[in-house]
Amino acid sequence: MRIAIFTLGSRGDVQPYVALAKAAISKGHSAVICTGKSFQHFIEGNGVAFEAVTSDLMAMLETEEGKMVFNDALKHPIKTKRYLKDMVNPAFRKTLDDFYKSAQGADVIIYHPKAFGAPDIAKFLGIPCISMPPVPITYPIEEFPNLAISPTRNLGKVINKLTYKVMDKAESASIKEVNDFREKTLNLPKRKSGEYTFNIDGREIPIIYPISSYLFKDVKSWADKVYLPGFFYLDTEIEVLEEEILKFINLGKEPIVISFSSMPLKSPDLFKEKLVKALKETDNRAIIIAGNSGIAVEGEKELLTIKAAPHTLLFPLAKGIIHHGGVGTMAAALKSGKPQIIIPFAVDQPFWANRLYKLGYALEPIKESEVTTEELISRFKELEKVEVKQKAQNIKSALSVENGTENAIKYIERYCDGYYNK
Repeated sequence: MRIAIFTLGSRGDVQPYVALAKAAISKGHSAVICTGKSFQHFIEGNGVAFEAVTSDLMAMLETEEGKMVFNDALKHPIKTKRYLKDMVNPAFRKTLDDFYKSAQGADVIIYHPKAFGAPDIAKFLGIPCISMPPVPITYPIEEFPNLAISPTRNLGKVINKLTYKVMDKAESASIKEVNDFREKTLNLPKRKSGEYTFNIDGREIPIIYPISSYLFKDVKSWADKVYLPGFFYLDTEIEVLEEEILKFINLGKEPIVISFSSMPLKSPDLFKEKLVKALKETDNRAIIIAGNSGIAVEGEKELLTIKAAPHTLLFPLAKGIIHHGGVGTMAAALKSGKPQIIIPFAVDQPFWANRLYKLGYALEPIKESEVTTEELISRFKELEKVEVKQKAQNIKSALSVENGTENAIKYIERYCDGYYNK
């Protein structure tokens, strides 16, 4: 079976599909991931075929205009509108043709919901497609609202379900490009935005969330409409911890690891100052994975700053983990069996921070603007509590019996067999 995977976005929008593709290849299938060129080295380095598409979010974020639009669009409405018209939309239109070219010969298309046009291509080619959002944002349920609308507050069963109507409108900003692609490339008539959100011509599109059902035992509304196979962990056989990191770890007690990945702190120097004081007050050491946070610490014997490190290798060696609450980092932290302190920024991060806190798998979340030395001291002391450590070990044990990628591959195989043999 040849699997074509379409995704657009940041590292968190790519890594789960790399894990899935590697698992598929190990089972004798072939897979190709179509996304921005910024991820070519990462994808091919994991032994997965890569095909570039014109839309490349990470490359856009390297430009001043791109940063302005993605970080402060509301402050610059005229410039944002011009950037979308002149850069983003034309790039996406070309991306649709890139997707179509890559889908030739595929038996199934697996796509991120941001990869608009994937169902249109599947329909035209007469092959199945499977929606795979990295976070639980697509299918309408009663238990909690769409996290893009209300990430932490329950609005009640009826309104919770209604908030998912926003998914029907998600592609409205790109429907002009989709319809141009349909007419000029696929020779199909125009369609309405959201027409293929859940089905194609009355046939349901399967939805897979690459997350663990252990975090959603309260959700019954998904029923047989959504499949949760478990988190997609990427094998780390080609990754190692640098000697500098191992040396620091071996010189003293377990460090607290801090990682905000691609999230920039608004006041990195102020955060650093509070962090250093809290570490000294509680006699703790730390490793900061700087990423795009803006944090840089020098001259502190008990604090190491590094640019990057594989979470799945470093987190298990930590005393506790401070992070932004992105789904990939959160999943790695859960797997490590170490307590978590989440400082959420935006998007799905407040949702995960709130859910993990309520389940007892993370301490009470705190916003960057609320961080004080005293608050950090209090939370560092909580990391010492037996019940906090035990909760972290409990979820680690539960996740250890899951194999998300293998479960997903079996599901995809069954679905494709049924699709082609009906």
